[in-house]
Amino acid sequence: MRQFVSISTFALLSAAMVLAQSETAPVREHGYWTRTVQGSINAAGMERLRVETTGDVQIRGAGDQQAGYTLKLRVKAGSAQAAEALLREFIVKTGIEGGRTYIRVTPPRRDSAGPELTVTAPRSLQDVWVETHGGKVQASDFDGDLEARSGGGEIAVDGIRGRSDVRTGGGDIQVGNVSGPLRCSSGGGEIRVGNAGAEVNLETGGGEIVLHQAGGAVHVATGGGNIRIDRAASTVFARTAGGLIQVGEAGGTVTAETSGGAIQVDSANGVRCESAGGAIRLRNVTGALHASANSGSILAQLMAGRPFADSLLSTNAGDITVVIPSNLALTIQATNATGGAGRIISEFTQVRPQTGAPNGGGAAVAEGALNGGGPMLRVNAMGGTIYLRREK
Repeated sequence: MRQFVSISTFALLSAAMVLAQSETAPVREHGYWTRTVQGSINAAGMERLRVETTGDVQIRGAGDQQAGYTLKLRVKAGSAQAAEALLREFIVKTGIEGGRTYIRVTPPRRDSAGPELTVTAPRSLQDVWVETHGGKVQASDFDGDLEARSGGGEIAVDGIRGRSDVRTGGGDIQVGNVSGPLRCSSGGGEIRVGNAGAEVNLETGGGEIVLHQAGGAVHVATGGGNIRIDRAASTVFARTAGGLIQVGEAGGTVTAETSGGAIQVDSANGVRCESAGGAIRLRNVTGALHASANSGSILAQLMAGRPFADSLLSTNAGDITVVIPSNLALTIQATNATGGAGRIISEFTQVRPQTGAPNGGGAAVAEGALNGGGPMLRVNAMGGTIYLRREK
């Protein structure tokens, strides 16, 4: 079943799908002639919905089996008569295609601004697709999957219980609470996510990324902004071409890469960090630690009573400080190759610094086993000092 009519004649037609529709006379508003059109659609048996437009669109789920829409149109014209002629060129298509109910709004090619479309549909829909060529998208309160697309506008999503796939050519993305897997992509805007119940994938060409909580693995990347992840239930991968990376808590391994900023991890089960131009701070970390800073200091605070694995901390220009619990069993091999000025300061009698070791070529070296020895911790520095501190 399909309806394909202009706005001016739409009110005269009815079918099993379109139950009622009304429109207002053109009125002047902020330099435009505007008209508001309202309609309802029989949603009995509806499982999938696709909405396509060119301006701002808002779609939300409701508890009943009726679907409705409100459409605000804008055109520029010198008179009400000329405006009426342009408003007639707006086209709305509704129908069913491939088992999916659809609503399509097409404006005239000239003298019009993007229409504002608001759609209400059953919350129980299995699948919702929303697309606009240049406006904003707001979508909320659906039990099924959501796909939202914008050519360059902002997108806001909340209350989606299925999978969410959100993409914009350059606008910001704001996500409240979603239960299923989440994927967001922006050509250059910020991405902010509140609570996601499953795996999360976030990518932007140049904006900041902030994630409060994820119930699964996290993969985030930005071409030039900061990254902040407060809590992730599983592994984290974070990459930025020029910003700070902060991870509050991760249930798995954190892999972090930045070309021009610092890295801070407050709690993780394994870390792999690489910074080309900033410091690395690792606190309450367990498992295997691999941290490399091309130009920056490294701080690593190990945890007592948790598994530790072979690890490597290395910097080409900065200090390295390792805070070690007194009862942690590990073997340490530290080397400072800063010419004759390299220093290693150890608070452990079992790890005594030496200089001019045969295998070090004049480098400072400290080796030893704590609490009988265990996994190997290698610490390599240039241009700074190595500090082996006892946890207070």
